[in-house]
Amino acid sequence: MKAARLKSLKNLQVIDIDKPELNEGEVLVKVKSGGICGTDMHIFAKEEAFSHHLGHELSGEVVESKSRDYDFKKGDRVVIDNATNCGICKFCKNGEPEYCSDIRNLLMEERLSFQEYAAVPARSLYKFEDLSFQAAALAEPFTVALEMIETAAVRAGQEIAIFGPGPIGLMAAAYAREIGVNRIYLTGRSHSQKRLELGRKIGVDGIIEVDKEDTVEFFKKRKLEMDRVLVTAPPYTIKDAVQILRFGGILTYIGFSFDGRENVELNFNDIHLNKLQIRATHAIPNRFFPAALDNIKKGVINSDDFISAEFDLDDVQQAFDYTLNNETIKTIINI
Repeated sequence: MKAARLKSLKNLQVIDIDKPELNEGEVLVKVKSGGICGTDMHIFAKEEAFSHHLGHELSGEVVESKSRDYDFKKGDRVVIDNATNCGICKFCKNGEPEYCSDIRNLLMEERLSFQEYAAVPARSLYKFEDLSFQAAALAEPFTVALEMIETAAVRAGQEIAIFGPGPIGLMAAAYAREIGVNRIYLTGRSHSQKRLELGRKIGVDGIIEVDKEDTVEFFKKRKLEMDRVLVTAPPYTIKDAVQILRFGGILTYIGFSFDGRENVELNFNDIHLNKLQIRATHAIPNRFFPAALDNIKKGVINSDDFISAEFDLDDVQQAFDYTLNNETIKTIINI
């Protein structure tokens, strides 16, 4: 079968590898579509980044099932959960699956990539109907946004700021608008006009172009204090984020930096005296695939708005080059 492999920095090739064998309890999926993640782009383009196969935001169709415990049959349309909690460790049993001590990470097992077939545990699949494979591929990044919303305890009536207009930030904004957040502010750079324009379409209440206006001053001038700040931007922006929180506010953060700016100096007297909380988050394991799929189907996330470009697997190099050199929201690989 065909599979994309990174051979060197910014150099992808489509090679032939063996079709995966199916073990007991597993399902063979014909991969149909997959989204390029920001982490994929880090690995593709940055020498300092960690490494794993590219492609984990995947949707497809069941080809064969060897599962006795889950009802999957040929032709079922499914999304693949790349990081599944075990369900039986003490954290899972105590109602905290997000802290699972035995996560099944299919990406790190090298079971997933932009490839024609994937053999995965049946418990790592979710069925969907009435969605295109391309739209369903948006479910995995949407679970990350939902994880941020949950970790930050975002609720109706709040005032929130979202740092970074990438897919996660924009999806979080769309869902926050849906659940009745009072006001939403979005930060980004002025060259990200397509992303900022989608923020406006979603209905954010204010946009701060951080290369043109100081973020903290924007909020101070308007006497705005945020209940929550969701940071999907590089770590150094956390320093600004904590300064715009109200007393008792919560900041949640996801993201990477590999240039030394991941080391951030904070005034912990201010954090202590203002009872601020900083909560790291990521969707390993993923908790919200059913909610993500339902909300995509409802139109909370409009795939036409979020998908900027589509490429075939044979053109995966061009897809990554395009994503690197053009402003996109989400690039999809069709297989």
